Amino acid sequence: MGNSRKSPPPNKAAHTVAARCERALEAILARVVVSGGAIALAYSGGLDSALLLRLLADHGRRSVRPLFAFHVHHGLSPNADDWLTHCAQQAAALGVVFDSARIALPDPASHGVEQAARMARYRALGDLCDKHRVPLLLTAHHQDDQSETVLLQLFRGAGMQGLSGMAGVADAHALLGRDLVLGRPLLECRRSELQQAAAALGVAYIDDESNADVRYRRNAIRQEIMPLIEQHFPGAAGTIARSSRHWQAARQLQDELAAIDLAHCADGPALRLDRVSGLSLARIDNLLRYWLAGQGAQQAPSEAQLRQLRQQLTQAAGGAHPSLEMGGLRLQRQGGRLVVAAEPDGPPPLGALGLRWRGEQRIAVPEWQGALLFEPGTSGISPERLLAGVLSLRPRASGERLVPAMGRPSRSLKNLYQEAGVAAQRRPWLPLLYLDEVLVFAAGLGMDARHAGARGGIRLVWQSEPGLESTGR
Repeated sequence: MGNSRKSPPPNKAAHTVAARCERALEAILARVVVSGGAIALAYSGGLDSALLLRLLADHGRRSVRPLFAFHVHHGLSPNADDWLTHCAQQAAALGVVFDSARIALPDPASHGVEQAARMARYRALGDLCDKHRVPLLLTAHHQDDQSETVLLQLFRGAGMQGLSGMAGVADAHALLGRDLVLGRPLLECRRSELQQAAAALGVAYIDDESNADVRYRRNAIRQEIMPLIEQHFPGAAGTIARSSRHWQAARQLQDELAAIDLAHCADGPALRLDRVSGLSLARIDNLLRYWLAGQGAQQAPSEAQLRQLRQQLTQAAGGAHPSLEMGGLRLQRQGGRLVVAAEPDGPPPLGALGLRWRGEQRIAVPEWQGALLFEPGTSGISPERLLAGVLSLRPRASGERLVPAMGRPSRSLKNLYQEAGVAAQRRPWLPLLYLDEVLVFAAGLGMDARHAGARGGIRLVWQSEPGLESTGR
């Protein structure tokens, strides 16, 4: 009879998981416009994605849709090469087309390893989907992942969008950045059910050693916090997941209200600020979040960023044209409208540019495609110091630091720009202003609080204007 043997028959958990996955997958496929389009799985090789690969392979034998397994090699573990080999072998054994991408983390020190890896992973998966013309990407997130996500967002003080958790199917994903449907067919299944199903089906998978490291916040919730919660509130994961569905419904209502307000306030791709200002503060913030997402913002604005946006752009004096960096976009008030400003042309200056202030409100700086505004305020740099001092605009070098507010420590400009959501490609066009060889202002961030405390002083504002022609200095 040989050495072959049949896999053990699947138990009840395997049948339950397979049935839930099938129903969810059909609902997801109904959202994919491309008939017969391919399906791709984000395949890490761990238990969850390994089980989903098996279920999808079984489904694929009954359908005409091509199936791909995409693996992202982070290089974070010494076992990463072995995992890549394992995943390729498992996909081949199931007759699934396999492809992979090797990535380097984008500045993990600024986002943390977890977030940096997540950002890079999704971008790589999106690129693989583009390469193979796949309209639908599936992930193996499950109910426990959902509850952990909601708790993480709750501890961060997130709003409705964060507390909504993960949708079972989404037509857009901020990190994928393209027209690609993302589906999660295991979202109604508990991790324990997946473990039982994988054991019953004889699914081979890898065990990432980093999953036990509670220095990572998600692992701490999974290993320490959720077990304690479940002791006192049995079934808490399902209850939290149910709450996320309520928040998803509430968020949908928010979006519908924002769409109504956008129709009232829109002027082409811009916003009419006279109409925006007629809304309540809550509706203004809701509209700005919705509009920024539609303009391609890389991340949702924080509460503090929205407050700054209202103050600097919607409440500015009628003749002012301030600009603000947010979510990788440069926002500007132009003629009573809030617009996403165009990007500068050509390379920025490489050297220092001397300025002389004689009391004017605005100095055009065509070399930097912008202008420096001098606005009277309750506090700032004393006019006498500005008149007598030597001013120069300079590009960033390295190691510059700024105090964003009194009582706070100095921070590196790099971290402040990242925190403010200023896209890396925009930063070279944001000059630094030095007064007598002291950094006093950084475009896109603001003034150094250590040098802006004079009563009746001058506040500095940078106004980016691509294509600006010189008006003299």
